[in-house]
Amino acid sequence: MKFIFVRHGKTHFNEMNLTQGWCDSPLSQLGVKQVENMSLQLKNYCISKAYTSPLGRAVETSEIILQNHNIAPIYDKRLKEVNFGILEGMNTELVRKPHVEEPDWVDTLVMDYRPYQGEDLHDVIHKHLEAVNDIITSSQEDDTILIVGHGCSLYGLVATLISHDPRFTFPDNATAIIVDYKEGHFFLDTILKAVY
Repeated sequence: MKFIFVRHGKTHFNEMNLTQGWCDSPLSQLGVKQVENMSLQLKNYCISKAYTSPLGRAVETSEIILQNHNIAPIYDKRLKEVNFGILEGMNTELVRKPHVEEPDWVDTLVMDYRPYQGEDLHDVIHKHLEAVNDIITSSQEDDTILIVGHGCSLYGLVATLISHDPRFTFPDNATAIIVDYKEGHFFLDTILKAVY
């Protein structure tokens, strides 16, 4: 089984450096170009099923990618980004001031927005793992599955699945992380970056 995890394309909020979890912003012109390029790179993958976060930026990304594959995405709310609570929509420099995230959170996965009416990253990863396990249970061994989601949550998920592969870093917008699943284990295959 093969998983293709894709972070959504760049949004207007990304370009304005605004915190974007459950609040939403559509893809920017650059974001659309990024995803169109990724769609071309994924054209020859035989995608059997597709799942997406229901947030608009992820849905828009999945629809562009799937234009070449004649399947519709399944929305799964477990694939949503971390909820940043009352800090949603704020400038990311201001959001860093309360030190909710550890400076090395990409290594430790310590990110807890619960004091600000948001979520803890580990709870979000747990929801993602539950979704992935359900997908595995309902899929065939030779399926290729597209999952479109978000930066922090997908990073946390994939870092948990493949442990410490040095090739894996926080994904840019419209990056595809291709992971093989065999006999209960996940292995990083390749990482595709949008070229535009």
